[in-house]
Amino acid sequence: MTLTSPALAPVARVPRLRTYAMTPPVHFTVSYAINPWMDPSTPVDTDLAIAQWLRLRETYESLGHRVHIVDPHPGLPDMVYAANGGLSIGGHTIAARFAFPERGPEGDLYAAWFDGNGLGPVHRTVGIQEGEGDFLVVGDRILAGTGFRSHRDTHDEVSAITGLPVVTLELVDPRYYHLDTALGVLDDENIAYYPPAFSPASRARLTSLFPSAIVATDADAAVLGLNLVSDGHRVVMTGAAPHLAESLRAAGYDTIAIDLSELRKGGGGIKCCTLELRATDKEVLAIPPAVSPPPERPSAVPPPAEPHVAHNYSPLPVTAATAEGAWITDVDGRRFLDCLGAYSAVNFGHRNPRIVAAATAQLERITLTSRAFRSDRLEPFCASLAALCGKEMVLPMNTGAEAVESAIKVARKWGYDVKGVPDGQAKIVVVDGNFHGRTISIVSFSDDPDARNGFGPYTPGFVRVPFGDAAAMSAAIDEYTVAVLVEPIQGEAGIIVPPDDYLPRVRALCTQHDVLMIADEIQSGLGRTGKTLAVQHWGVEADLYTLGKALGGGILPVSAVVADRDVLGVLHPGEHGSTFGGNPLAAAVGHTVVDMLAEGTWQARAADLGNHMHARLHDLIGHGVVAVRGLGLWAGIDVEPSLGTGKDICLRLAERGVLAKDTHGATLRLAPPLVITEAEIEWAVDQLAKVVSSAG
Repeated sequence: MTLTSPALAPVARVPRLRTYAMTPPVHFTVSYAINPWMDPSTPVDTDLAIAQWLRLRETYESLGHRVHIVDPHPGLPDMVYAANGGLSIGGHTIAARFAFPERGPEGDLYAAWFDGNGLGPVHRTVGIQEGEGDFLVVGDRILAGTGFRSHRDTHDEVSAITGLPVVTLELVDPRYYHLDTALGVLDDENIAYYPPAFSPASRARLTSLFPSAIVATDADAAVLGLNLVSDGHRVVMTGAAPHLAESLRAAGYDTIAIDLSELRKGGGGIKCCTLELRATDKEVLAIPPAVSPPPERPSAVPPPAEPHVAHNYSPLPVTAATAEGAWITDVDGRRFLDCLGAYSAVNFGHRNPRIVAAATAQLERITLTSRAFRSDRLEPFCASLAALCGKEMVLPMNTGAEAVESAIKVARKWGYDVKGVPDGQAKIVVVDGNFHGRTISIVSFSDDPDARNGFGPYTPGFVRVPFGDAAAMSAAIDEYTVAVLVEPIQGEAGIIVPPDDYLPRVRALCTQHDVLMIADEIQSGLGRTGKTLAVQHWGVEADLYTLGKALGGGILPVSAVVADRDVLGVLHPGEHGSTFGGNPLAAAVGHTVVDMLAEGTWQARAADLGNHMHARLHDLIGHGVVAVRGLGLWAGIDVEPSLGTGKDICLRLAERGVLAKDTHGATLRLAPPLVITEAEIEWAVDQLAKVVSSAG
């Protein structure tokens, strides 16, 4: 059967700002059947469902709408269908009362969420009703479905609570068990619907009320094409209903295709996942026309969140707006506990008052001179940093990768000028799993295919051996070796802590063969592991230290190579430089960081809180977690691979308000700011426990 729509002349459609509530499908599965779409024997890919759901949420946000997140609960796989949770209109909020016991607890959970988020008083009906699944607002009336879920008598209750007329529509096809599966609201005057889903009387009523309605075909309805969300101009819908999409565009609407096919296995689509919150009748405001998608792209998927930013990162779908201490607030006002700390760059917390004060004071004096002449901040900074590390000189740079590149240059120059290696023959021994940056020379000795592949030809002069294997290191050192470059604890590899005898043996080998030991402390140093430098856990002193990240206090990039005069003294004017390296602003911030670390309290705090964090994390081993590694407030966590990748786990943590980052495979890392409290650690680990326990 194929029906067509009456001609609906294209008009200027005006979008209106909307506010939605959504529940992430963290616990989504199909373990029972309460509608014809559900088949427990059909496998469900929860990770795919989460990815599709995230794309839907990002689409709303890219259109300017606001999305509030309702926490999912274990054992309630259908809670993702937030539209069924209630009805919010004109200052009235009605929590659902579900027809099936499998979904019964959702009503109380949504009621509590409404009340806790300022949408009270929350009404509860006597009769069965499943929120916006069966109650759709069109202008000043409510269309209400009955026949499979919501009871007819409840329509009168809803009318009495809201003060709006309710139009009863009888559903007769069990595939379209909720009204929102057979009818989509386009704006205050227009709808799209599938006539065969309704009784003859209801069909006649719809024809009378909406003579210009868009009529869906059998094929449109069969893919839940009408389970759509419209802001009056932009219609978010499945891409599997091309006829319906064409009809909508012909009527002046823009369509945006979203694949929600995995969630369709539970009998839901885009509208099912989207509950509109209408605090007052005037809540929805006109969006300026400039925000609307250009007319020449009416059916295009919205552009990426950062269309003008090179795609060399794959960030979590969180857009930070402000931050303080260990907490980040996104553009929608949601707060997240930052357990990444910008890869240790925010060791002292976001906007640390002492560091911000130093930066602000320097901003009012002078910020940049280049190294063409001196500044009054550089020598005090370098002197204090050298003393903190037990060395004599500092080469100031900007980024961590610059510091490593500088250390490589210094080591080669030292090898030629001091050790007497023939020119062009210097070799540096590095280790497997290393991460020192992504410049051409650094990726030349990386074994990470993502960082290395496609960027040749590569810089020669490096020999790579297994991390933690001192015998292999010994075998690789020869008369041309000028340096060994190693992270005391490997960060990007998954917070890999070496055997206790490894770094002392490397130190001994370097001394024996007159080779410089370069310790890359860019992530591990400056308090992160409970020591100023991670090598101090093993009583080791390196010849050169590369520092960065935390040295900038979370304010700006500051890095350095720190060594004695007989090493850094090989550099002469013109042989190395940086316009911004050691600038007055960086020196002021870096000096403040060094002063803070010289007090020793930050290192002690990282050690004490780190012990607590690791004890809690180790309790999860055997409960979704395979292994935990690290020192201080730095942890690598291997999750049971069957639960998903590290990225999957991080996405689920973000939905619970915790920000972490994956490394490789099923591994994630935690590196919270050192200002985090014990209570916050408890809460973060509790969220991880819930994620790994529910993921299976």
